[in-house]
Amino acid sequence: MNTRLVLWGEISTDRKALIAIYLDEATAKVHFYAFPKDELDKATQDALFIEWKKGGDFVFPEYTLHWETNAGSDTILPTEIIVDRVDLILQSQHKWSKKLMSSKIHQLLDDEIHLLKEKADVLPAYDQTLWDAAKTQWEKIASYHKQNEISWEQTAALKEKINAIFDALKAIKRLDHENEDQANSILIKSYLNRIEELQAKIIYNDQWKAITDELKKIQTELKEIPMRWADKRKIYTKINNIFDDLKNYKSADFIAKTEERIRQLTKIANGIRTAVQRDSNNFSSQVEKLQHYTKGKLSAEELKSRFGFVTDKNNEKSQKLAGIEQTIAQLKKRNRESTKTKNKQTSRTNP
Repeated sequence: MNTRLVLWGEISTDRKALIAIYLDEATAKVHFYAFPKDELDKATQDALFIEWKKGGDFVFPEYTLHWETNAGSDTILPTEIIVDRVDLILQSQHKWSKKLMSSKIHQLLDDEIHLLKEKADVLPAYDQTLWDAAKTQWEKIASYHKQNEISWEQTAALKEKINAIFDALKAIKRLDHENEDQANSILIKSYLNRIEELQAKIIYNDQWKAITDELKKIQTELKEIPMRWADKRKIYTKINNIFDDLKNYKSADFIAKTEERIRQLTKIANGIRTAVQRDSNNFSSQVEKLQHYTKGKLSAEELKSRFGFVTDKNNEKSQKLAGIEQTIAQLKKRNRESTKTKNKQTSRTNP
């Protein structure tokens, strides 16, 4: 937008003059320079129209008359000046007023961006709130541009500054993620080491309770740790694998102990069975001999009186044998069930 204007007019009492006008945006002032026609030479006139009006340098002569008005006044034209083209003054005043307002809005937006940049420059870690504030600021800038309150050039300059803030925040976020990844890797490794140590102790049955307690402790810790779910799942899987191994080890240990008990009870039962058979044979032999000597004259009551303690003792052994055999049958049934359960678990873990 051109902030300079040259046109003819009059000053004081109908004195013809060439009027040079320009807007000083920094101070929001409009400057008027009058060159009386009777003092104006062609070189000066040409310099004003050809060079200065287009933004070139120009040194105003000492005889030039000068006025200054506020750009925000109802009329920017000093009372001492009358111009030939009032319409040009009115058009320029409207354009300049809009330009000054645009500059003021631009400066306000620029100051707000500067505050955001100051915060971004000292940010110790990524801040989503600051990102959202920068995004809101850009939306505000875009809105002003859409309403033609600021120019395309001003919008582009502000956008470049906002993008610099976004880039800085992205860099901080990327660094935070790298640090987080590194810390996360260290944390994951420490848990995996703990789990490996527990896995190595699983061969000792006196450590099973301690292993179970430690695994549960790790599970509780994982619930509170800010770790990615994918990494947590990896650790949870290893924990579940150890729990499965513990079940298999406990099942195998139970089966082995039960089988050992069955062997011991079977050995005892065989010994009792042999003793009962031996005592029964001895009892039959003694009764047969006694009946032979007495020529069969001993009654059943007399035989019971003489040998009752032997038959009672044999009956006790037989009852004990029956109890042991029942226990063996129960243990065998329990082992079959445990083996079946173990095989199912193994098939699930090893498809």
